[in-house]
Parts: sequence; C-alpha cells; structure tokens
Amino acid sequence: MLNTLQVLLGTTAHDASVPPDMQLDINEMSRIKTAQLRWLFLGPVMLVIFIMIATLIAAAYDHAQDEINQEMQRLKTSSNEIYQDNLEHLTGMLAGITETMAVNDVLRKALLKKDRAALSKFAAPIFNTLQDKHHITHLYVIGADRMVLLRAHNPAFFGDVINRFTLLDAQRKKSASHGVELGTMGILALRYVSPLYQDEAKQHLIGFIELGVDTNHLLKDVQRSLGIQMYEFLAKEMLNREMWRRELAEPASSLEWDRFPDVVPSPEALKFMSPEMTAVISKGVFPSPENLLKLSMSGREFRALSFPTLDVQEHKAGSVVMLVDVTTNVEAARKTLYLGLTLGVAGCSLLFALFWLLTGRVGLLIEHHQDVLHRMATHDGLTNLYNHIAFYSMLEDEVARSQRSNAPVSLLMLDIDHFKGVNDKFGHIAGDTILREFGKIIKQLSRSIDKVCRYGGEEIAVILPETNSAGAKIIGERMRTTIEGHLFKLDDGRAVSVTVSIGVASISEHAASAYQLVDVTDQALYKAKEVGRNQVQLFNS
Repeated sequence: MLNTLQVLLGTTAHDASVPPDMQLDINEMSRIKTAQLRWLFLGPVMLVIFIMIATLIAAAYDHAQDEINQEMQRLKTSSNEIYQDNLEHLTGMLAGITETMAVNDVLRKALLKKDRAALSKFAAPIFNTLQDKHHITHLYVIGADRMVLLRAHNPAFFGDVINRFTLLDAQRKKSASHGVELGTMGILALRYVSPLYQDEAKQHLIGFIELGVDTNHLLKDVQRSLGIQMYEFLAKEMLNREMWRRELAEPASSLEWDRFPDVVPSPEALKFMSPEMTAVISKGVFPSPENLLKLSMSGREFRALSFPTLDVQEHKAGSVVMLVDVTTNVEAARKTLYLGLTLGVAGCSLLFALFWLLTGRVGLLIEHHQDVLHRMATHDGLTNLYNHIAFYSMLEDEVARSQRSNAPVSLLMLDIDHFKGVNDKFGHIAGDTILREFGKIIKQLSRSIDKVCRYGGEEIAVILPETNSAGAKIIGERMRTTIEGHLFKLDDGRAVSVTVSIGVASISEHAASAYQLVDVTDQALYKAKEVGRNQVQLFNS
C-alpha cells in the first residue's frame, strides 16, 4: 500500500538493489526515448515545412524572373510597333518629297543630259535641308541605265550600277517602290525609289530619284521612346567586308568582323556603342531571340536579347540587339525573395498549406465552371459562334464606341438561300453540318477585330468595326463568292453547294442605334432575297 502511494505521489524511494549510477542511466534513457518520439512526429512536419518554404522561395524567384522576361518581351513588341509606325510615317514623307522633286524641270533636264554638275548644284542644298530637318541620310540621282550619277550624301562615289530590289521593282512597275534594304556600304536603310519619265504614257524613262533613311535613326527614336539601348547588327552574307570597313570611324573596329559567325555590328552601332554593350559582345555569345543574355556591370543588372530585321524581300538583313537595364526589377525580385522567406518561416504550417492547396483547387474548379458557363451563355452550341444575346451586347458596345470616336461600324446579315429545301432534301443533320461549316468559313474570312455571330436559324451576323459601308460591301462580296464556290461535304460523302444573300448597312450612314442598324441591315437582306438571292445588297433608304 505504501509503495503504491509513493508511486502515485512520485516519491518512490531509490531501490537499494540498484546502484545510484545505474538509476541515473535508466532515467536518461527514458528522456532519450521521449525526444525520439517527438522527432518522429516533428521530423516529417519540419521536412514538409522546409520543402514548402523552399518551393515558395523558388516560385517567387522564378515568378520575378518571369516578370523580367515578360517585360523584355513587352519591350520587344513595343519597340517593333514603334519601329513599324516610324517606317510608315517616313515612307509617306519620302513619297511626298520625291513627288515634289520629280516634277522639277531643273532636275529633269540635268538628269536627261546626265549633267553631274547641275545635278549636284540642284541636289546638294536640298539634301542638306532634308538631312537637318528630317534625318534623311541618302539622296541618289540615278540614270535610266541604273548607273549612279550622284550620291548627294557621298558625291565622290559615283558611276556604279545599282541592282537593288527597290530600284528594279520601280523600273518594272513604272511606279514608286520602297522598303528596307541593305546597301553595298553596309548601311541598312528605308529606301524610296521613284522613276522619272519624259511622257505621261511612261514609255521613255529618264532616270530615278532615291531617298533613304538609315534605320539606325529609327532605332534611336525607339530608344528615346522606351528608354532602352538598341544596336544594329548586319548579316555578313549580304555585306562586302571592304566596303563595311571603309565606313568605320575607328580602324581598330574592323576586328569586330570575326567576332560572330553570321553578323557584324553596323558602323553606326560601333560608333555609339556603350560600355555595357561592349561588355555583352565581348562575351563572344550573340544574344538570341528566345533566351536573355545576362550582364552585371558596375552594380547594375542588364538583359540583352535580339530579334531579326527583314528587308523588303523578307530576307534576314541582320538583327537588332536590345539591351535593357533591369536593376530595379532584379532588386524587386530579391526583395520578393527575402519577403517570401520571412513570411514562409513565420507563417507556414502543414495545416495552412493543406487548406491553401484545397482552396486553390476549389478556386480553379470554380473558375473552370465559370468559363464553361460563360461560353455556354455567349456562344452557339452548333456553330461555336457568338450567340444572339452576345451579338446585341457587342453591337451596342461597338455603336457606343463609334459614336464616341466617330469611327464607322458596319453590319452584315447573311442568310443561306433556300435552306429549308436543303433540310427537306438532305435532312436536318446534313443541314447542321452545312451550318457548322458555313459559320467556320465566315469566321475564317473575317478579321480578328470582327465579331461573327449566329443571329438565328441559318442567319449569321458579322459586326465590322472601323469599316464603312463600301468596305463592308467588299467584304460581303468576298464571303458571297467564297460560299458560292464551296462544296459542303456531308457525313455520307455527298457534296452540296449553297448560295448566300447578304444585307449591308453602316451605323454612320444608315442608322443611329444598334437596333436601327439591325433593322436596316435586315431590310437590305430582304431586298437581296427579293431581287434574286445570291447577292450583296447595301441598304438604300
């Protein structure tokens, strides 16, 4: 009884039969087993937490790197858009200048006589003005035999025959030709060539005027707009090494010819190359369009990538290397990394992770169901086109936008001729097959900005933003002729041809609201049916 009470109270006396040092070892062994049990429980939990923290950190870092990559791709896209816009603007400007020069009697007489002195006297002040005000870098006067009579930008070099595509194309078409082309001296330029004729019938060619703008000037505009560095590299296979070397500001730069196997820096790029870009090319690895080349220099972080430049014939004329200071982005990525580590260590737990995973899966499931429901609500099940409800919603949006911006919006209403007869003859399943393929063809013939909808039955509506009635009628006619010439193959192997009647109307010309536009377009469709079908009718009030 006494021993039992001592055990309950924890006051058992030492067993005299067990030595004191052995009793200490037994207690120590008991504590070791308890610690092992704790680690058996906590070990897997700590392992899971460690893995999750490491995964979180890696994901956060990868996400930050992906953002840098995406930013580079956005800059690449933006730079190309600005570049193309500038090309279009400059092409229009060069066209206006050449048209003005082409009617000048002094120029025409001097060109007819091949009088270089008179040509130089006429062209030199004009070129100086164009160079100062419009950054035009090239002005050629070329004879009917394509021999250069005058380079206003380099008067000492003349007498060679030019066989560039733009010049040959202008001669062939007997009209102006333009495009980006690489010259013999290693200059990639936007060139505008205009032929001059003695007579209006264009039977007697006098010669050519060519104006050009070095594409490096276009790149400088992009650099100023986006705050990045851009450098032009030229395809070696399209260059003459000696001609390229003559254009170099520093003779030592000629060593750059052998640095890369396929491309070489343009003379203008070498002239203004920054220390960062020099460090990039010194690596001996040319940046690719897909993978970013990394550079750390003077405490700054840079990323470089390239994209090809194509000439007027869609041949690769070289590449543009884009160098971007991403120091801010990299520092933000590091901060994200440290913050993720801190939050992960402080707040991560197995239970939280399991719930987070569960809610994430539930959220994805809900989003998936929402996407499915949205598509079911806005698309026609048979043709996969927008349905009647979506049609009116999109049409009202386009009409509202048109009224704000004063931009035209047109509507096509298409109806398969005698479709009831098709259903009666071949069956409704065959009719569904024809309708499905009909919608697919109209979708393929439409632009990315157009909205193709199944209005009802065999009737399809096409909303045409930024399109007036004349343009819409052309589009409708193209659709009509395509459908007329198409054979619709049925499941049983038979082929059926159908025709389509199309009504056309425009919000800016025939209607003031979405519903009114639908009404007048439907009237035009009824008119097309009434006068014989298989035609396009523009609404005529």
